[in-house]
Amino acid sequence: MNIFVQCFACMLATMFFGMLLGQPRQTLLHTVLIGLNAYVLYLLLDGSVLAFFLCGLLAGLLCELTARLKGMATTLFLISAIIPVVPGLGLYRTMMFVAAADYPHALQVGTETLVGIGAIALGLTIATAIFANIRFPSTNNERNEQGDLHARPDHQR
Repeated sequence: MNIFVQCFACMLATMFFGMLLGQPRQTLLHTVLIGLNAYVLYLLLDGSVLAFFLCGLLAGLLCELTARLKGMATTLFLISAIIPVVPGLGLYRTMMFVAAADYPHALQVGTETLVGIGAIALGLTIATAIFANIRFPSTNNERNEQGDLHARPDHQR
């Protein structure tokens, strides 16, 4: 399939999945671009386990960075952005092999799929761990008194 058609389908899938989940409209463009970046990396690395890991890491890092800069939750961007690289076809093929009682192929494809899913999860976990202790300055002038653990006590204002 033409790479431009695949990228366009990736963008549409990311956008419509975000809309299906009720994602705020102002976050859709960022989510689509993050999902597209992860999918292009996946295509460049030919769908190996390393590709799944690096896609998860890239998507996680970009989602964390965007969420911090926009002052929003990371999951708003992450859930829809990671959809294009999730190995759904491998899950489908595993079920088809199980239904056809072709257990050796089902085991092979199922194992490869689960390793890919694990690699994505590991990449996302590492991205979250990298940003766990990084503080970004607030983008607005108002302070979030209840959720800011590093706010000054009332007597120092």
